[in-house]
Amino acid sequence: MASQIVTNRRTVKTTVLFEKSLLEEIDMLNPFHTRKDFLGEACKSYLNQLKRKDIDEQLAKACSEAEDDDSAVNEEWETITLENWR
Repeated sequence: MASQIVTNRRTVKTTVLFEKSLLEEIDMLNPFHTRKDFLGEACKSYLNQLKRKDIDEQLAKACSEAEDDDSAVNEEWETITLENWR
C-alpha cells in the first residue's frame, strides 16, 4: 500500500484555459491519477526552476561584485608590496 502524505494546505478552485492539444498530450503522458495532480506537480517543478534560476543569478552577481572588490584591493596592495623591491 502506497503511503500518502497528508497536508493541511488550503486549496483554491480556479479556471484555466489550455490549448486542446496540450491537454491531450497531458492526458497521454500523465503519470498521476488526475490532471489536477499533474498540473500541481508541473507548477511546483516550474516554480522551483524559477527560484533556482533567481538564486543562480544572485550568486553570479555576488561573485562578480566580490571579484571587482578583490581586484581593487589587489591593485592597491600590489603597489604597496612592490615598493621595497625596487
